[in-house]
Amino acid sequence: MKHPLFRHTLLISALTASSAPLLANTVQLEPLLVTVSTPLRMTQPLQETQAATTVITRADIDRLQPESVAQLLRGHAGIEFASSGGAGSITSLFMRGSNSNHTLVMIDGVKINNPTSGGVSWQFLPVNQIERVEIVRGPQSSVWGADAIGGVINIITREATEPGTEGEIRVGVGQQNTRLTDANFSAANATTRFTSSLSYRDSDSINARTADTSGEKDGYEHYGLRLQLEHDLDERNTLSAGYLRSQGDNQYDNCSDAFWNSSNACKEEFALQTLNLGWTHQLTNTWQIDTLLQRVDEDREDYFESQANGRTHTQRDQLGIKATLTTDPFSLVTGLDTQKERILKGSGFTQDSRDIFGVFAQTHYRLTDAWTLSAGVRHDDDEFFGNQTTGNLGLDWQLHSAHNIGASISQGYRAPNLMELYGPVSWGANPDLKPEESINYELFWRYQPGSAFNAEVRLFQNEIDNLIVWSAGQNLNINESRIRGAEVTLGYQLANWRFSGALTLQDPINREDDSLLLRRAREHGRIDVDYAVSNWGAGATLEGQSKRYDFGGQRMGGYALLNTRAYWHLSSDWTLHAKIDNLFDQDYEQALGYNTPGRYVETSLTYRF
Repeated sequence: MKHPLFRHTLLISALTASSAPLLANTVQLEPLLVTVSTPLRMTQPLQETQAATTVITRADIDRLQPESVAQLLRGHAGIEFASSGGAGSITSLFMRGSNSNHTLVMIDGVKINNPTSGGVSWQFLPVNQIERVEIVRGPQSSVWGADAIGGVINIITREATEPGTEGEIRVGVGQQNTRLTDANFSAANATTRFTSSLSYRDSDSINARTADTSGEKDGYEHYGLRLQLEHDLDERNTLSAGYLRSQGDNQYDNCSDAFWNSSNACKEEFALQTLNLGWTHQLTNTWQIDTLLQRVDEDREDYFESQANGRTHTQRDQLGIKATLTTDPFSLVTGLDTQKERILKGSGFTQDSRDIFGVFAQTHYRLTDAWTLSAGVRHDDDEFFGNQTTGNLGLDWQLHSAHNIGASISQGYRAPNLMELYGPVSWGANPDLKPEESINYELFWRYQPGSAFNAEVRLFQNEIDNLIVWSAGQNLNINESRIRGAEVTLGYQLANWRFSGALTLQDPINREDDSLLLRRAREHGRIDVDYAVSNWGAGATLEGQSKRYDFGGQRMGGYALLNTRAYWHLSSDWTLHAKIDNLFDQDYEQALGYNTPGRYVETSLTYRF
């Protein structure tokens, strides 16, 4: 082994966790009470899901003190990130070894993948506005449609649940001249609920590129706003409206102008907005109708040495209607999704909009006390490439009150984005591209003898065809990949101690030449250990990846990072938080030629009212 230390570290972490998924502080719900809605688009207990599902709660976020969504998710089962610099830099996610545009990402059910690239601007998403994150691994196109080859991440924002008013204000400072301010307020009575959130973060950050010897820093400044209002018209009808805006600027390295001159004096100004209007109608005691109208607007403008260097402004309108039947032992959800994507500003596109329409049906049926069946099908009609039908089938056998085993098969696809189809010719646009397609086979074993301990092991193989790659100056469907892997998640609570761990072993291979897919590791994982009493708590996270390869076959070594954290309840209203990321100041790479943050110290004070 070229990296025995890393491999041994992961092994020790897994063994430690097994003697001990996501456990939060003492106020978190017990695992048996956690429900999810993302895997089947219907509410179900977490322990009954057949799809590989991870839930990160608000309690987890408060405990972990992440500076970004990427840091919050990194290292969980199936999740890898690669950043081109420090916090605020361009960031890519790889779920279960799939490509960075193979994961469907939503905020409150609103798809935010960019129509021109298919990716997500992770650096734009404010953490303080998140209530929970539901991660579903493996192809989910039969439930959610295009882009869900690797899986789905649904970011659910905070909302008022209990009558009364409450709020919090948080201010903090950190190294790299970092300053942060967060504020949240909610009010509710018997029929109306209102929630608002504000966030601000500013930092000098670090020099993004190793080749940049000027000593300049690539900083960022971000603002965030979230508003949510719900009102019960009567016992059967609820209206809702939500708005989110994130804006700011990021400095970065390695940009080019129209004449291919390169520079490290680069900046991007951005604004991401989501708007949703919803109506929930309880038709009968068993039937519920949900209607959701959504708009996502993303505007990005780049600057080359302070001169405007291109702007892309996209918009997506979505309408979703679903009907849910809930009985014992049978549940059904069926509905339709329609969306229109537009490029409002962008140069070199020969087509600047498209329409997509989809219908779906998903069932969950408890055949007996021991056997449960899940099945679904979806049909999408894309204006440009035509029709796509996907399905899923799963079977769960409860061997014992604490043991479940199951198997599933599911399909996914990714529609070519507008840049690949109708972008500038110099970028390889090809209107004849076909969708990328995948089929995933999965086995799992789940063990949960009580609320204090849980364990899950999953084996999967995801076969992806028609991968779009650049070849001879054009985008073509020529590659195939096969990703085999295993995931182990464990959690244990012992008195005031909480332990959780996740380990992913995978083989993300390009079947054209049997090479490892770029920036993806064969092994990655994390382990969290926390201790809490009535007025203080402390914890640590160990996370790491094995070796990866970047462009040109250049190798990036494996690494392990230790992050520590603590909090003190100074009174019932005041809480002091502190953390040290990368405690041992480890040097490591996530993208070749780009720096990563060293040791980072941050502290913050929160007032709740």
